[in-house]
Amino acid sequence: MKNHYLCPLEIDVKMNDFSSVCFVCGHPVDPSDSLKNEELNLPVCMECRGSEREKQAISELRDGMAEGFVCGCI
Repeated sequence: MKNHYLCPLEIDVKMNDFSSVCFVCGHPVDPSDSLKNEELNLPVCMECRGSEREKQAISELRDGMAEGFVCGCI
């Protein structure tokens, strides 16, 4: 599967309304009844829930969270 990189406009839309889009595919979800990924607490649609795409998105987001951080315990 080829990675989809978001343009700045797409990022702006997602960042302003991340609670109403699936964090895996970007499709709209209803925040009042959407499922949340238990690890990241982000909304996920029924099509992506439990899929390999969801697992890959979790891994990419988790890796991105640690970028640029250095352990301060040295």
